[in-house]
Amino acid sequence: MRLFLIIVILFFIIAFIIIPLIFLIFGIQSSPLVKPGKKLDFDDVARVKQLIKDNDPRKLQPGDIKNVIVTERDLNLVLDYALSQAPGEKSFFAQADLRQDLAEFHFSYTLPKNPFGSYLNISTILFPTTGQITIRQLKIGSLKIPGWLVDPTAKLGHHFLMRFDQYRNLIEAFYGIQSIRVFDGSVSIAYQWQPDVMKKLQAHGRDFLLPADEKERIMAYNKQLVHIAKQYHGKQISLTRFFQPLFQLAEQRTMKMGNAESENRALILTLAAYIVGANIGKFIGDDKSIPRSQFGRARLTLVERTDLAKHFLVSAAITVSGGTGLANLAGIFKEMDDSRGGSGFSFADLAADRAGVRFAEIAIASSNQAKFVQQQMGTIVMESDIMPNIDHLPEGVQELEFKQKYQDLDSATYRRIEEEIERRIDLCRIYTIER
Repeated sequence: MRLFLIIVILFFIIAFIIIPLIFLIFGIQSSPLVKPGKKLDFDDVARVKQLIKDNDPRKLQPGDIKNVIVTERDLNLVLDYALSQAPGEKSFFAQADLRQDLAEFHFSYTLPKNPFGSYLNISTILFPTTGQITIRQLKIGSLKIPGWLVDPTAKLGHHFLMRFDQYRNLIEAFYGIQSIRVFDGSVSIAYQWQPDVMKKLQAHGRDFLLPADEKERIMAYNKQLVHIAKQYHGKQISLTRFFQPLFQLAEQRTMKMGNAESENRALILTLAAYIVGANIGKFIGDDKSIPRSQFGRARLTLVERTDLAKHFLVSAAITVSGGTGLANLAGIFKEMDDSRGGSGFSFADLAADRAGVRFAEIAIASSNQAKFVQQQMGTIVMESDIMPNIDHLPEGVQELEFKQKYQDLDSATYRRIEEEIERRIDLCRIYTIER
């Protein structure tokens, strides 16, 4: 028995040493498997948005089955969009290749400087069958791992993870998928809409993302927000008048609780929910929270415009909860949608988006940065401390004019205005003061 234990321990020690060595020797390569492509252009962003809109399952009745056909090009657009939301998106690239009955996915990650190589490349070949997806092959760099070895390992991992509620509820969401068929250049997915499963998943996801202490913070700022809003009921008021008392509360709570980043995150989320008219009780899963009808409604502004205050706060909220990539793309999404017959593409709105992103980044960057923001915002008077000058920034640009002037988001003309916006943001006091 003792000998057996010694052998097992030695096996794990050797595996612990050898497996990383295998990855270093075979997994890291000098060139990427997936080369960085151009940014999503105007039509790409519009296409992704249309795909999401066309296939929104909430339009279905419970039990309805919908068949969705996605082309290889559209699938890659969605992958690019998803990666643009992730932290470190500039370092991670993906590509899907769809062949008859097979789906092949390639991933490349740009590594920090090291003596072994510049890229980690991973490929996997998936074979969809009725009710499941089988891994036919996994390739890490030049190392090929056959499906007969990978698939059982993945299944063991699946059985282990099924012990956890969050994973089990996520898997339940996939039970609605009736079939997946892959053709040359496209994939067909048939799924059945199960709203009860999705509600359960949303509830568990909310509990996972918002633990009890986070809910308590949001309710504290909501209570203060209601008190402030009643003073300005029916009035148009600068966002700074709300920021001042809320960040004073954040500073007080930080002195007691000691977590400045979390306080700032909760404050921004609560204020963003207020400006879009969201029910904060629904957001945190507390039906006993103050109903919207009891709010004193005030119209928050930046540069005397309600739309700029909304852009600023929503972008800040997305940044603290989902990352800068998502916030930047969400701003562009909105402006592109407006250019198709709405109010038109507005670089002023985009400036508010980018300022909100920058503000959120420093508000949660570190404990010292977060405390600095609390101190500065607790006494803020000037909007120009956080919001850049918008004079002469083009607004109301319709789709045809946008394409004629700026071509896409990678054009030199568009980049010059983006750079001008960033230059103006750099002049805002709160982004330049030494910490």
